[in-house]
Amino acid sequence: MEIDLIPTLFGLPEASELKVLSSGHINRTFLAECGSGKYILQSLNSSVFRSPQAVMNNIRIVGEIIGTAAVSGISVPHFIAAGDKIYAAADNEVWRMYRYIPTAANAAAEPAAAGLHFGEFIRLMDGAELDPQPAIEGFHDLDRYFRELSAAGNPHRRIEALTESLRSTLAEVFTEKLRKRVIHGDAKPDNIIIGETPVIIDLDTVMYGYAAIDYGDLVRSVCRSGAADLNDVRALTRGFAQGLDGVLEADEINSLYYGILWCTVELAIRYLTDSQREEKYFRGKSSADCLARAEQLFEQLEEFTANGSEIKELIHREFMK
Repeated sequence: MEIDLIPTLFGLPEASELKVLSSGHINRTFLAECGSGKYILQSLNSSVFRSPQAVMNNIRIVGEIIGTAAVSGISVPHFIAAGDKIYAAADNEVWRMYRYIPTAANAAAEPAAAGLHFGEFIRLMDGAELDPQPAIEGFHDLDRYFRELSAAGNPHRRIEALTESLRSTLAEVFTEKLRKRVIHGDAKPDNIIIGETPVIIDLDTVMYGYAAIDYGDLVRSVCRSGAADLNDVRALTRGFAQGLDGVLEADEINSLYYGILWCTVELAIRYLTDSQREEKYFRGKSSADCLARAEQLFEQLEEFTANGSEIKELIHREFMK
């Protein structure tokens, strides 16, 4: 089926114009003009999302909860129905659509707002029940990524001592006793569209996990150039605490700093692994690109470790207000 005809499965006119959007790493995404409206048209990457029905079921659950919340400062995309589902299958691909949301501001420039919105997301989803089938098997599983790196061949032996020591530390923090919640799973300012209401997008990775994972991913993505200036971390943490509004337990607050280390080393290892294999997770990246990104992340990890005391102190100060 031609891509410009996919919108007809959702009861829309065929696309008169399709523009490829290349900002994402995983799915194929298009800006489609259908009649007088603009829409996001997306095909899920089946090699990443082995259970697309579970992905879309979780997205439906998120939409229902946030859409019916009595008080909410955030929203999520409204996916268009195709019959009794919010996705359609064509030529062995799963497609979904939602109306294009224009951006009024650069969310990446406002760490406090990013923290606030993702904190509120976790609070609103507190107690929600997701599809039992995981969206991505083993996502945010550090041991899995270490095994994959070992199988691919680690080109940087100098990092082994650092990563092995860190694995031990994280295992002591993230125990079975630490509560898991519904988290976004890919929390970063780029996944917020700032318009009349902030819209949280890229919900494919919504899953059960530690709140520290979303917090850590936010800090990592905001501090891409390093952690030497902690003003952004402080602002983000203040917003995150406000959005959560007292939901986190004491041991969860204590785990937040270690979420930064987890997410940074995890992504570094994933890029390092991709640099060693032909079939890459990060679509459109060369081996050299992946290696360079991995080296940046390991440098970032060292900065987060060096600034650990200051980051822990500001976390507790902001959450104790």
